[in-house]
Amino acid sequence: MKRHTLYATFSFLFMTATALASDFHMKLIDQGMREYYCQITVELENKSDKTLTEVSGYFYNYIGQERVGRSKGTWFMNVAPGEISSAKFETPNAPCTDEVRYEFVVGACRLGPTFEDVAVCTDLLRFTDPLGQPNS
Repeated sequence: MKRHTLYATFSFLFMTATALASDFHMKLIDQGMREYYCQITVELENKSDKTLTEVSGYFYNYIGQERVGRSKGTWFMNVAPGEISSAKFETPNAPCTDEVRYEFVVGACRLGPTFEDVAVCTDLLRFTDPLGQPNS
């Protein structure tokens, strides 16, 4: 899967954050139907030495190259170093099989008390298949 190339203006905080690269890891831990929703449970592990204040977003669902859905948004909040947090993402009227791949889109990002450019969090996230970042 190709990584999305991001261009951002570097600030002091951004440079500090990139030193933590790869420190927030997301993986799929459960998948199933709830009524007409494909519901996935995603785990975020904070492998850094700093608290992740907030990362919110949603998933696009794909089978092959075809987008087959978009989940409702949700978030992970106040994930301390070494902690694991989980969140449920629901996609209405979407397939829910092992063929589906999920691409996470960051909607908001806080590594401290203020919001950051979403590129900061996007750059710090790593995924275990079938999760990933959008290609475009």
